[in-house]
Amino acid sequence: MASGPVVETPTLAAGQTGLRRRVSAAFTTIRSARPAVVFLFSLLSGIIVSAFVIVFSVPASRSAWGGLFSHPAKTFSANADTLASAYGALLTGAFGSPGLFSTAITHASVANWAAAIKPFGSTLTAAVPLAIAGLGLSIAYRSGVFSIGAQSQLICGAVLASWVGFSLPTLPMVPHVALGLVAALIGGALAALVPAILKARTGASEVIVTIMLNYIMGGVLIYLISDTFFSQQVNTSPEGRLTLPSAMLPLLFGNNIPIDAGVIVAAVVLLGGWLLLGRSRLGFEFELQGTSPGASRIAGVRQKRTFVMAFLVSGAVVGLGGGVEILGSVHQLQSTFGGDIGVLAITVAFVGRNRPLGIMLAALLYGVLQTGGLQMQGQAGVSYQLSNVIEAVIVLFMTAPALVAEIYRLRPLANSSLRSLNMSRGWGR
Repeated sequence: MASGPVVETPTLAAGQTGLRRRVSAAFTTIRSARPAVVFLFSLLSGIIVSAFVIVFSVPASRSAWGGLFSHPAKTFSANADTLASAYGALLTGAFGSPGLFSTAITHASVANWAAAIKPFGSTLTAAVPLAIAGLGLSIAYRSGVFSIGAQSQLICGAVLASWVGFSLPTLPMVPHVALGLVAALIGGALAALVPAILKARTGASEVIVTIMLNYIMGGVLIYLISDTFFSQQVNTSPEGRLTLPSAMLPLLFGNNIPIDAGVIVAAVVLLGGWLLLGRSRLGFEFELQGTSPGASRIAGVRQKRTFVMAFLVSGAVVGLGGGVEILGSVHQLQSTFGGDIGVLAITVAFVGRNRPLGIMLAALLYGVLQTGGLQMQGQAGVSYQLSNVIEAVIVLFMTAPALVAEIYRLRPLANSSLRSLNMSRGWGR
């Protein structure tokens, strides 16, 4: 007896249709040029290109290419081992070893957990000042202010925070730390006040003024720690006085794990930046002036006042990054204070596309590359300078979202632009 055609039940058909719809939506999301998708594909592109740099920089993997035609499997195996060792060391140095975490879980103790978490603590410590300073600069950039004076604002914030930090020995910890952070905010704002006034009153380029202020504050810092009461006057090399224990940012998990309260400060600052730029009238005025000066003028925004306010708020936040650095991990002023934080903060703001979440991810990325790069050099034999190359390659792709979208055939979203951020208005005004 012939059986009739099998009729698919409505429930099963509806379930399969719903599954196909969800899978289709997932592929649509992956192939859309959303900021998070572009960020991930930019990171992937940077890692792929960096892999070639690593392969041809390590002597063992480079020499293996000589036997490409005679022993191709051996060549590719040697290069794969080099990349696995390099990127494995990078991740281990930044986030911790799986073996140490396994030991901490099976033989739980304070010492084992401290050893497992310590690398990630170092990554967070490196990322915190970058996240704070990057957010501060993003406030300026979204307001149409092209400030590259993060280094001077960091130094000025750190100087005032250090002054509070080695003074007032009888003050309890909580008010002492709070006063030091407030001093850092004031210091950063003061450093931003000079270019803000010059721009508003005389039309001077904030780009040139902030560049010069970086050099000026660098010289002032050396003078302060050499010939004034800031100097420790113990060693021949110029060093500032040590921050008192009552003014140091407390460690959140004890002395063995280098994660201090600066992480909390950074989280509060990022949340505050999101509320300021997205949920406040002042932030709306900043955004409107940065997007369309003509529209802001028609809307009744007082442009000079808004410009100065944006500069001051930006400088205060960047100065807070310097205060967190001096009260949290460095504890004394040095002639090289800040290193390249001021320059990297510009890149962090740019890579994070001036959005708090993006800035947080970009700062973490730089923290990973900085702390993991040391482990990559020691364990895989890859020069630490290559981590700077990896940073540069990733930034290259981050700053060309249209290129990334074209490479991976990402579909542009409605009412969105894949052009790089325009932060150069200050050059010509």
